[in-house]
Amino acid sequence: MASTASIITIRQRRPLSQAQADEEGEPFVAQRQSTISCHNAVHPTEYHSSRLPKPERTPIPKLQVSMVLLIQLSEPIAATVIYPFVNQFVASTGITHGDEKKTGYYAGMIESVFFLAECVTVLMWGMASDRFGRRPVLLIGPLGLFFGAIGFGLSTSFWQLVMYRSIQGAFNGNIGVSKTVLAELADASNLADVFSFNPMMWCLGGTIGPFLGGTLSEPAKQWPNTLGKILLLQEHPFFLPLAVSGSLSLLFVTIAFFGLKETRSFQVPAPQLSHSESQDWKPLSKKRLSSRSIDGLAQSAASGYQYGSIASPSACSFISSSSYEFVVEPTFSILGTGDEDNIPQQSPTLRSLMTPQVLFPILSYSLLATIETSISVLIPITYTTSIASGGLGITSFQLGSILGTWGILNILFPTFGIPRLIRYFGPWKVQLMGMMCPLVILSSLITLNILAKRSVGGNDDMIFWVVVAIQFGSYTLMNMGFATAQMFVINGAPSQAALGTTNGLLQTAKTLSKTIAPVFAMSLFSISKEYNVMDGYLVYFFFIGVTVFGIMTVSKLPKELLNLTK
Repeated sequence: MASTASIITIRQRRPLSQAQADEEGEPFVAQRQSTISCHNAVHPTEYHSSRLPKPERTPIPKLQVSMVLLIQLSEPIAATVIYPFVNQFVASTGITHGDEKKTGYYAGMIESVFFLAECVTVLMWGMASDRFGRRPVLLIGPLGLFFGAIGFGLSTSFWQLVMYRSIQGAFNGNIGVSKTVLAELADASNLADVFSFNPMMWCLGGTIGPFLGGTLSEPAKQWPNTLGKILLLQEHPFFLPLAVSGSLSLLFVTIAFFGLKETRSFQVPAPQLSHSESQDWKPLSKKRLSSRSIDGLAQSAASGYQYGSIASPSACSFISSSSYEFVVEPTFSILGTGDEDNIPQQSPTLRSLMTPQVLFPILSYSLLATIETSISVLIPITYTTSIASGGLGITSFQLGSILGTWGILNILFPTFGIPRLIRYFGPWKVQLMGMMCPLVILSSLITLNILAKRSVGGNDDMIFWVVVAIQFGSYTLMNMGFATAQMFVINGAPSQAALGTTNGLLQTAKTLSKTIAPVFAMSLFSISKEYNVMDGYLVYFFFIGVTVFGIMTVSKLPKELLNLTK
């Protein structure tokens, strides 16, 4: 943050001569002048007056946050809508030549290429938002998802599927910008509430996407007398769910077009003056502040420093505004509101972000994303694999019921539970709890298989289902770590100008984790079971080790998010 200095002149009003009053065009008052110099080297909040009231939690800007969340909802819907039918779609292209064993390999490519394309482009979108603004970048994303979904649904070859899935992932790369906007809409008092909506959006979209894909695919077979008569749906049996998901993206971007406002503050260069000129530069730079303005400055000081606020108004905010006239005489440019001359914020370089304050939060977030993504693919395959092969022997209907119930909890808990936990325990403790939850989840997968093998009823025993409840309860608690992890990343950003690039860097690491983790976890699962490594539990013990490393990274995070109050 640039150094600032200003001189605030305080003139006490007293009667003047009539000639003086007529000359100045002001009420008949005299002015006894005294000067207070306020210097802000780094932290404007150092000048907060102890007489200021304790800040309360700032109300969330509901409309703007809702616009951002709508755009965020596009990502999980687009990512998960193909899951129920991707195997059949890949097989229908003829790429496997009828060999069912190869279907999983090609389907895995389709699923991974989405996150790979997102990983490649997410940093670009973040840097673009720093330069051109958040709003245009956010609006482009869902629009690209719409065209990508339509093209994917109309594809007839495997490589067309790869191309359109890559297009979807590339346009989905702006998801990091949405988190930047949420950070700019919030402050230290309500940041936990705002970011608690992030996991809820993924859970909601992760429920809507598979539901659309499962119920709307192959409509000619499901509704032969109605939709089955449409030639387009006969020739492209998987077009309908993709068209609906793409239409939702189009609907979201249309709503956001009319409701979303720009949050990026573009500052213009201050006039360049010599030292002598700056000392004499007063007639054009005086800014008279009304009593209402002074009250506003005091409120700003009470709520803590925010990017774009006037530098350190609280140093003089205790002075009664009814008896004094305030004239700000800059000795050089001060940080303003964006409507005045300001010191320009330069776009950050990647090298400037290579600091422990930025890298440790990103590493912690990436490890949590890797673990969560791995668990998300290990649970279905472990549950549906036979008991003899190291699974739990759960039917698809049972698994669907479990995931459906859990999905409801995942929608409710982020809204009502996570903000309260963060406010009560603090972000660091919640982050630690979230990172420790995979220990319970992974250990319970081993426990469940042992119970299923030893129990006469297989998976019908009460203890078995109690462990299942504990496992998914821990899964729900694990997701709260993503809300706090995002807070640590924002806290580590060196400036507001670096928020977009920092979040882009985070999203790059996150999507890279989500691209690699499923393939690696599935391969390690197969090796563990096929070669009976560590009784088939190698994959679980491996990710338990990753979790322990993740806990170690949390210990490197700051115990308090001091930068969020500046």
